Amino acid sequence: MLIKYIQTHPIPYQSPFIRYLTKNKIKIKVLYRSNISTTKFYDQDFQKKIKWDTELLKNIDYKYLNYIGPNKVTSIFPITTNFIEKIFDNNTKIIWVHGIKNWYNLIIIFLAKFFGKKVFIRDEVHKNSKKRSLLNNLFNFFFYRFIDNFIDIYLSIGTANKNYYLKKNIDKKKIILVPYVVDNNFFYKTKKIKKNKKLIYLFAAKFRKRKGPDLLLRSINLLKKNKTFTSNVKFVFVGEGYMKKELKEYTKQKDLKNVSFLPFQNQKRLKKIYQKSDIFVMPSREEPWGLALNEAMASENVIISSNLVGSSFDLVKNGMNGYKFKNGDYKDLANKMLKVYHQKKRLTQFKLNSKRIISKWDFKMCLTGIKKAIRTITI
Repeated sequence: MLIKYIQTHPIPYQSPFIRYLTKNKIKIKVLYRSNISTTKFYDQDFQKKIKWDTELLKNIDYKYLNYIGPNKVTSIFPITTNFIEKIFDNNTKIIWVHGIKNWYNLIIIFLAKFFGKKVFIRDEVHKNSKKRSLLNNLFNFFFYRFIDNFIDIYLSIGTANKNYYLKKNIDKKKIILVPYVVDNNFFYKTKKIKKNKKLIYLFAAKFRKRKGPDLLLRSINLLKKNKTFTSNVKFVFVGEGYMKKELKEYTKQKDLKNVSFLPFQNQKRLKKIYQKSDIFVMPSREEPWGLALNEAMASENVIISSNLVGSSFDLVKNGMNGYKFKNGDYKDLANKMLKVYHQKKRLTQFKLNSKRIISKWDFKMCLTGIKKAIRTITI
């Protein structure tokens, strides 16, 4: 049963997932709307040109859709011109789209109904994935009641995502877990890493308000008066973005000597940074999922995460592999970082627990979900 998977462009964390499905006899053809990520391109959030160092198209059955206008990925572009003949052929039984509330995917969803195709939707939304007004929540209530008539299966990425669908009165039989995962094997340690003299706390994300790097710096500044802590830990910030200058200026102004910044790192280099780190901090104010958390856990990091990060509902177990702090509360974040520091003797077990938890959150679980989804629509 052929699945057409519609994506905006080749995405680093999606490619190994698609290869795994193909290897395990899932007939899937990917239709990309843009090829922008296959060469060096300007990333708006990073505010610089980057080029991925991983194979994005190897062993993937794919085609590019024709488009008009600029070759860039936004809420509007690219504008595809030939999606009907390339997507809705007779051999295709299932249309899989990523994201539910954009104009292009909505057109695909409506046309799929017209052409008699089954629709799988995979979206990142959950209750706290973004701030919503009362009016927006009301709109969503009616939107899901309407769009549900056109969707056969919701591929939930985790608990928070599933609960959001249930709150919108989606039939639980239509919700099947196909979790957000990374290639765990890529991040696993293959050799023993020399133990750090100082504990390393890592932040790796785009320097944007939503990601909370400023919250982390405020927490570090709060802990500065604890001389023992300050002299025995290091904080490493990895990334790029519009806040970089502001963050560096704050660090200098507050004389945070145990804070260092590294530029954007590609996957192979970032893996080494994860593996050398001890504690990964995800202070995001809003985060639909947060795949960096998966990567850090596979690299055996203790986790400190905001309690509203989507992945934290499934992957962060308080007192087992780390701690959650109250979203937006830099004082609570500081307390959790200090708490981890004072539990040095437990950190090795925390790290092993991270790896154990994430080892079960993998491509195999996704494959099980996809097979179940296919069975469900063929019954």
